Amino acid sequence: MWTSLIHTDSETRDEQEALLLDVYKQMFIVTYSIMRNKSEAMDAVQESWVKILRKLDTLRERDKLIQWAKVIATNTAYNMLKRKVAVSLSEENGLSLVSSEGVEERVIRNIIFEEIGKLDDKTRHILTYKFVYDMKDKEIADKMELPLGTVKARIHRGKEQLRAMLTDPYLKPE
Repeated sequence: MWTSLIHTDSETRDEQEALLLDVYKQMFIVTYSIMRNKSEAMDAVQESWVKILRKLDTLRERDKLIQWAKVIATNTAYNMLKRKVAVSLSEENGLSLVSSEGVEERVIRNIIFEEIGKLDDKTRHILTYKFVYDMKDKEIADKMELPLGTVKARIHRGKEQLRAMLTDPYLKPE
């Protein structure tokens, strides 16, 4: 079934394998950027492959294989995260049902908080005061006994560090 999709008379076996490897890499990049964990991303890719093989006959244009696979991988990763968050929330709150409403926002917030935890102590405290407790820069400066300019600079640098940590996960070692 799969070979009928990827096989054309003009392609060699090496070209076919290169295509499959490219599809796999693209799917992994997408799932890792969502899952932020290599083993979970690989699980999402594997689950996506099963879905792709089951629905292979619905792909109309072979040229769109990579895009189609990436969409399936993206949806699979988000669904896995929703299940994971729902399970962890239900474990904390007993065996209650958890609504999927707002799960993506909670997942994103949890990822950001996890990355904030990796920053140095002063930057982490300043960003926590700023974004968790909604404190004004002046209030943070007073509380930490720092000049206002220092607080503003650390907020700026901290946001830049977070942006770097959150935008290029595939290239960073885990």
